[in-house]
Amino acid sequence: MGHWKLYGAFVLAAVLGLVVGCAPMQPAPDRAWAKLAPPATDGPLAHWLEGYEPARIDGKSGFRLLDEGAEAFRWRVMSVRKARERIQVQAYIWRDDAAGRVLMGELLAAADRGVQVSLLLDDIDARGRDAKLAAIDQHSHIEVRIFNPFHTREGLLRASAEFFFRGSDLNHRMHNKAWVVDGHLAITGGRNVGDEYFEASPDYNFADLDLVVAGPLVREIEQSFLDFWNSPGAIGMARLAPGEGAPERLAVQQGALRAWVAQNHTHPLMQMEPLNGLPVPQPMADAAAYVWTAQAEFVVDAEAKARGRGDGSRVADALAQRLLEVERELLIMSPYFVPGRDGTAQLSHMSTSGVRVQVLTNSLASNDVAFTHGGYARRRHALLDAGVELFELRPTGPPRWARLERDRDIHPSQASLHTKLLVFDREEAFVGSFNMDPRSAHTNSESGMFLRDPVLVERLAELYGQGLRSEVAYRVDRDAVGGLIWRDGSGNARRYEPKAGFWQRFVSGMTRILPVEPLL
Repeated sequence: MGHWKLYGAFVLAAVLGLVVGCAPMQPAPDRAWAKLAPPATDGPLAHWLEGYEPARIDGKSGFRLLDEGAEAFRWRVMSVRKARERIQVQAYIWRDDAAGRVLMGELLAAADRGVQVSLLLDDIDARGRDAKLAAIDQHSHIEVRIFNPFHTREGLLRASAEFFFRGSDLNHRMHNKAWVVDGHLAITGGRNVGDEYFEASPDYNFADLDLVVAGPLVREIEQSFLDFWNSPGAIGMARLAPGEGAPERLAVQQGALRAWVAQNHTHPLMQMEPLNGLPVPQPMADAAAYVWTAQAEFVVDAEAKARGRGDGSRVADALAQRLLEVERELLIMSPYFVPGRDGTAQLSHMSTSGVRVQVLTNSLASNDVAFTHGGYARRRHALLDAGVELFELRPTGPPRWARLERDRDIHPSQASLHTKLLVFDREEAFVGSFNMDPRSAHTNSESGMFLRDPVLVERLAELYGQGLRSEVAYRVDRDAVGGLIWRDGSGNARRYEPKAGFWQRFVSGMTRILPVEPLL
């Protein structure tokens, strides 16, 4: 009997040790607290705003839509090259592909000329790249932090074991994005860093949307970055991977980046301005490139939400309030649309009360997360019965809707929707990282911009309309006996999920059966 007690005590101690070992990692005790600094007083971005009266006197901020991947990539490159004092980047996904490597090289070049670079990455994609990130962190003007990291830095089995004990913590992720330069200019929205997000992948591309912001409102975006940067969940690379950092590895990493760029100079991203060396117009410091307005509000979730310590969502609450105020028309564009029972009831009530409700989301074939599609598919019949208009992106639809005439020799085999956009009565619009699903509402941290300027709202409504065209999206409808049909504008009516493969249909079907909707 004594042996069994001893064995039980040993097992209990082992389990407790594992649980304690899997507690959230804490920052270094001597870590400095970063404070909001005044905007840079020198540099290209500072000088042009000094003389622009709407920003200086009227308190207006400038906005520009980035609805094309190539343009979104160019603006990131140009903003880094104009930086004089500081660059702050917050990202959910940063791929180690052409886009990720080129932009990392640009950040390193900025650091070489004395710009302070702060890079905050969620661990959902950063895990497994400790050696590279630790090497970059060796630069005297770069600091890399990882948000809500796993203790286990590689290996699926160990990560699964850790998730078993820390699932409630690790399930929460930092999904909001920010790109802030010198306190004067910011890029925010739903776009991650990777070839597919800039329409530069030969296999798979996303239709996505960013906002460039210039002027006073940039301060709020920068403060949101600092809130996450100072969070207990943001762990420095020196603490996360103490054995990976060595000064000589930085030179090796920089050399490897330069060699890779030289070897891949024919990649579509390398051929666009300003990377190909050709002269290019610089609209970044041109006031006419923006719509200047004070009718904008930036909303971001508290950083505690991304650590599972929050008790609500500022973004979800703000959206819920707008939904209650809609009187005529609601336009929803969401790649992962999972309205749930309550959301379906609300949208159905709006539709039957005379509000026109349109939804554009991914078809099963264009959805990169098949199990999420199941959460939407189980609600389709109820939404259609209430008169909600449903559209689904075709997997072969063009990823850049507003500029179909432009061809950069990129012919993706598959397109997917990643834009998060809502338009309320054509009087206000929302652009951000928030998907209309339970994960955005309750689990991940999100951010977004509410815009009431008539010019911007109309442009966003037009962009939404581009996504409904028959060459871009199916319209989902009901046949004479109540079954679902997908119309493509050519007279064809498909009765099954168009172009979806067996595995996609299987995963989506299982999601409809299992009680996992709140987790999607």
